[in-house]
Amino acid sequence: MRKLFSSLAFSSSAFLSSATTPVPVLIAGITIIATRILGVLLLVATLGWRGVGEFISESLQSWDFGSIFFASVVLLLLEIVCGVAVCYRKNWARWCYLVCQIITIIYLLMVSLDWLYLDVFRVEGDTGSEILHSLLLQKIPDVVIIGLLFFPWHRYFAQSK
Repeated sequence: MRKLFSSLAFSSSAFLSSATTPVPVLIAGITIIATRILGVLLLVATLGWRGVGEFISESLQSWDFGSIFFASVVLLLLEIVCGVAVCYRKNWARWCYLVCQIITIIYLLMVSLDWLYLDVFRVEGDTGSEILHSLLLQKIPDVVIIGLLFFPWHRYFAQSK
């Protein structure tokens, strides 16, 4: 019985510590999670289950495309973990999310500008300026999230453990 109460006290203290998280940080964490899950759901709704299966099977035909596909799934899961960790005031999570976004932007630019052949994912456009414009439009929500995580809350994350 004592273990039950101690475990309840631990879980309630973890909940109370997350309750002191500033609202913009909670919004950023929930938005990270929601946008990634909604992105997957919209992809399934657009392609259908058969289309998703074909996309996965085509991506796994060779090791290089398969590795890019596997890395994108790992990056997606890592971003969701970062969203949860941000809600619990973990400083590493916002830096990890920033690194994930930088990796994504570099990969998309390299593939879209034909500097890299592994074009599992790419941004469509005829010229470099159109590609850059389209990529920046796609990344506006992520820039807003990064702004919520980094702009006024640097002292808040430095104090958390």
